[in-house]
Parts: sequence; C-alpha cells; structure tokens
Amino acid sequence: MNRLRMVRIRYFCEMNPDLYYFNPTCELAVVNGSTNFMAPAHLRRFENEVSILPAFLGNAEDIVLVDQLPSAEFCDQLEMAGFSLPSFQSLDSALCDPDFLSLDKGFLFPWGWSPAAHKLLSPLKPGCCPEFQNSPVANWNNMHRELYSRKSAIDILKNILFDCKSDDLLSFNDLPEICTTHEQIIELQKLWGKIVVKAPWSSSGRGLQVLRPNEYNRTNRQVISGFLKQQGFVVCGPWHQKILDFSLQFFSFGNGKIEFRGLTTFSTDLNGHYMGTFIQELPPKLQLELKEFLDHKLPELKRFLLQVLSLSQYSSAYYGWLGVDAIVYKSENGNLKIHPCLEINCRFTMGAIALRLRDHLSQGSTGEFRIMYGKEGDFAQFCEGMKVREPLIVESGKIVKGFLPLTPPLPGCVFGAWIKIVDVPKGLL
Repeated sequence: MNRLRMVRIRYFCEMNPDLYYFNPTCELAVVNGSTNFMAPAHLRRFENEVSILPAFLGNAEDIVLVDQLPSAEFCDQLEMAGFSLPSFQSLDSALCDPDFLSLDKGFLFPWGWSPAAHKLLSPLKPGCCPEFQNSPVANWNNMHRELYSRKSAIDILKNILFDCKSDDLLSFNDLPEICTTHEQIIELQKLWGKIVVKAPWSSSGRGLQVLRPNEYNRTNRQVISGFLKQQGFVVCGPWHQKILDFSLQFFSFGNGKIEFRGLTTFSTDLNGHYMGTFIQELPPKLQLELKEFLDHKLPELKRFLLQVLSLSQYSSAYYGWLGVDAIVYKSENGNLKIHPCLEINCRFTMGAIALRLRDHLSQGSTGEFRIMYGKEGDFAQFCEGMKVREPLIVESGKIVKGFLPLTPPLPGCVFGAWIKIVDVPKGLL
C-alpha cells in the first residue's frame, strides 16, 4: 500500500500522532509580532523545498505537514537506508479536511512557535491531547517573545559564570552588553577592539555584523540602524578567535524539568552562517589538546547549564527542544576557553536532527549533515553525481558509508539537505 495513504488508516488507530511542521523563519515571525507574518520569498522557498526535514524528528506513527508531498520513490530510498518515516500530509488539505481536523492528535510541533504559527495551526488545536492543551505552548504570550531573545541568553550566561567560576570560561569582563545607540557601540569598540554586533532576534548566524577596530563604515551603520529601528537594541560582544562551534541540546517539559538530550558540533562559513552539523559528537581527527579540553570541561558545563536552565523561564514557560550554542576559542594568551552560551534556540535545531541521525549510523562511522543552497537544478545535479561517486552502503539497517539526500532533489530546487557518511579507521573516531 502506498505509504502516503497511510494517514487515513491512522484515523482508526489508538495511538495519537504528533504533528510536525517546518517553519524555520519563526524568529522573524516573533520579532514581527503579526499573526499574518509572511517571510521573504527566498525564505518561503527554503521552507517549502526542505519541508520534510521534521520527518527525521518524528516517529513512524507521527505526521509531517508539508507544502509538497514527497514521492513514494524518494520515501522508499529513505526506508531502504533504515529510516521508519512518519506519514506526510499536505498542509493546505490538513487545515480544511474535516476528517483530518477531527483526528485525535498528540502534540503540535512546529519548528518554532510564533504568533503567526499559532494562527496558522489553530484549526488543528482542538483535536490535540489534554497534555498539549495544558502545556505552556498551547497559546502565545509575551513571555515567549523574550525566550527567543539574545537578551535572555545573556541572563543565562551571567548565571552560568556566577555559578561556575572557572578560568576556562568566558571572563565577566567580556560579557556581551545591550546597546541602543551607535555611540554605545563605538565605546565598546574602543574597549574590545574587534566586536560582534547582533540583532536580538535572529538565527543561524544571520543578523550579525563584525566591526574591526576603529572601523564603522556606512554599510555597518545602515544595517545596525535597521536592527535598532526594528528591534529596539542590539547585543554587542568582543570578537573571539573561534576554534570550534558546538551546541548542547535540551528538552523542556514546561513543568520545571529540563532534560539533556546530547552534544553536537557544527560548521559555519567565514561570516558565521550555519553550514552543517557533524552527526557524531565531535568532528573526526580532532586535535588531541582540544579533545582532552572538551572531555574535561563539558561534563561540568552540561551540569551547570542544566541547573541554570531548570531555574529559568525556559523550564516553565516553554515546552520543547532547546539548543544552547557555544564555542571554544583561544584567548589572547593562547589558552583554550569556552563561551558557554552564545545564544539559546527556543525551537528545534539542526542539532536535534543530527542527534536522531546518529542512531542510524553503523558503529565506527561518522559524517556530516549539510544544507545546500545554489541555483535551480544544482541540488539535483549534485545528488546525481554524489550517488555515483559515494554510493550508499547499509548493513543491518545502519548506514556504513555513502551519500544520501534527505530532501527530494527535484529539478527546480535551489535548497536541499543531505548526509555524507564515512567509515573511520579504529582510533580516529
């Protein structure tokens, strides 16, 4: 039976499916505040072309709401690679189909909540389970807006540094500051030299300006003026000589309980924009000094983050995944240090997907999960070539090595997601 029709059968199943929906522009929607927010065209295209990504977060009994149903052939390829996929349902039909609306459901899991997401998904809410109806994300309130802000991340950072006094962490003298004028930014530039200016609400390395010492040009001023006008303030901090990006993934149950889900490391381009996530905890062939440093410091950092988050609004005013982004950097004297909380992603992250992908790798294999952006047809052409050069090898339901697209490589796509897996010689993983 075509698995795309299986959603109809689930109407009669005792297990209530969770519903997933991919809206990675949620931060933009939060700062906009309108229930009718519409993202820019190229970002809407991103949401459309990789809308099946939550399939790697859900379970076989769940449903992913998508703009375009993936083909049975594509789903078969993923299932042959060992994935037990949820069902897929057209978002438009789901919102107007009386049978689907009356289906008993579990939780609604958009990529992230916003006033616009609540309005869009509101027809689905009455059929959700009591646990969702009583959760802190069942309705939008002003506290949720603050949880998405980098200002809240600064508050968490202060508490971490206060509780975990360590020379291996960011110094109090380097705490980011809130600025509302260009003059305040210039004063911090004089203090720190090279600085990073960030919009309060943004994601994946966007909303970021790097100012070199004694340089504040017209373009910088125009972009930062836009941040100040639209969002009211910016967050400024010293630039650090970054060695490694990593993220600690948590889950908040909305009742004061926070659970640690795993560690992921990821790659960015020269401008700090997200490129991909390593599927295993650490990149292969990591320098021994850095690995030993992380082995020593991460258990302590995880413990303090868990403690601070559990006492914060993130544990009581939110239900869902949290990703705390951090870096390892070199100080001026060449010592390794950790910035333990660059920002908090109050939503699903690509790191959450990487954690689920990790379960599908054969022991001794590693790889990277990547997002691609190119011209029309580039992703399809790239996938065709990679399938030939790096054929997928699966043993006992686990991926040993090879290339696999995670989103349909349709001819007109400019966006796509894929993984490349390698088997690593013993001792190097």
